[in-house]
Amino acid sequence: MKPSRAFSWASPLLAATAILVIALAYFIYLPVSYNFDGTVFSQMLRFALRTGDWLTVAQTHHLLYFPLNYLLYRLLGSLFHYQVLEFFHLQLFSMLFGLATLLLAERMLKKLGLPLRIRLLGVSSLAFSLAFWQFSVDAEVHMPGVFFVAAGLYILLFRPARPAPLAGAALCFALAAGFHLTNVLIAATVFLFLLTQRASWRSHVQFYIPYAGFMLILYGAYSLLIRQPLPKLIRTMLFGTDAYSGYNVAYAHSFSWPTWRLSLAAVKSALVSDAGIPAWVVLAGILALLALGLRRAETATQRLFKRAMILWGLPFFLFFTYWDPGKTEFKIHVIVPLLLIATVSLGRLRPLAAQLAGVSLAIGLLWINLTWGIKPQADIEKNTNYQIAMAVRRATPANAQILIAGTAAGYEYGKIYLPYFAGRDVFILDWALGRGRALPEILSALKNRDGLGQPVFTLDEIAVPGNALAGLLRFHRVPEKDIDRWRSGVRYIPVAALPGNDRLYRLEFASP
Repeated sequence: MKPSRAFSWASPLLAATAILVIALAYFIYLPVSYNFDGTVFSQMLRFALRTGDWLTVAQTHHLLYFPLNYLLYRLLGSLFHYQVLEFFHLQLFSMLFGLATLLLAERMLKKLGLPLRIRLLGVSSLAFSLAFWQFSVDAEVHMPGVFFVAAGLYILLFRPARPAPLAGAALCFALAAGFHLTNVLIAATVFLFLLTQRASWRSHVQFYIPYAGFMLILYGAYSLLIRQPLPKLIRTMLFGTDAYSGYNVAYAHSFSWPTWRLSLAAVKSALVSDAGIPAWVVLAGILALLALGLRRAETATQRLFKRAMILWGLPFFLFFTYWDPGKTEFKIHVIVPLLLIATVSLGRLRPLAAQLAGVSLAIGLLWINLTWGIKPQADIEKNTNYQIAMAVRRATPANAQILIAGTAAGYEYGKIYLPYFAGRDVFILDWALGRGRALPEILSALKNRDGLGQPVFTLDEIAVPGNALAGLLRFHRVPEKDIDRWRSGVRYIPVAALPGNDRLYRLEFASP
């Protein structure tokens, strides 16, 4: 009995140790690239912490993300005087759920009877795939949803199809949707899974009624808190206009071959960063294991698991081929089940071959994605956007207003880097024109602010005629007479050089 008991303790201990090593690798190369969405979320969290108003920044499609982080930050502050950069806090939050997902994946693989070495190699391959790694260390919303989807599937697969487990899975899936609303796609997975299992109609009822109830509680509570009827809340969420830019945001694509190719390329990019031949070699190895996985599995449990993994990834892949197909973040729900199937396929090989293939896959993903994907983001000196924001902070007073174009051709990241890292108000010309404001009206508003003691600054993209400004004015069909009025109404006084061969100017407005 003693050796058996010792082994039973050794297995989870080694798994936990491996995940701690992965956590250390994640933490050492924690990105300081400060991606756009993560910085937006960090700015919103900062606002909530400073004002105590988390409802204003809560997002209907990420409903649990801000309230939970707000409460967690406050709790840690009360207990341990926790005062960290909001972006760093959100990175740690993502990392927590990323590591929890890895631990859950290891437990799943153990249930399939895979030996410890194969399980750890599979978990390492998952951990070092690019999208999983990237979004486990970014201030993003995705990893909590991935964890709760995996938790719900764990219950569905390895617990009897009775009312309590089905309700537990429904709760996990509702929580996943609370972190990212598109995780409701897992409801299609459950339907197909129960259908292939020839489950009774009672099983469908025992899952979908609790699931609908949890979702109704989640959104109903928020509807009451903001005092907005639930139907109106849902309509605004799905079909509303962006409150900041004035644009109708749409990411839909037709199911054409270019769209499919874009979506498949995003799956490849979610697995390996673009590093030429080595990346394609690793990708070929993954595809070979997946082809092996199409063969009949050795046990009924493994066959059931593979079926569930395919049904997990399929609705997400199809939906995100139609909707925003090029985003790697939306392919996490595709690569996680694929890599788990590939890990199960390792178990079909001879022990030595399985270990060599697993080691090659894990080390290949680690080397490629660390070298070309993660490590370049860990050097703050290479983050030109951050360096510009810091230079603007040093060169302007605290009450300064910074005018930017706000388009991809200009300093688009200034929309969020300047208010968050520089601590300066930003006037985004693209958004003002998008909401229907005329250029002379904008000029008058800026002049009034300057007259009230809020100096206005800008960068080369506005001060020096070029593609960014010309393209913006052309896109919004600004009349030539309005452009001439702007040119005659303002002078640009050079203030300081900025990183990236840019310059900072102060606006000087002409007298009436």
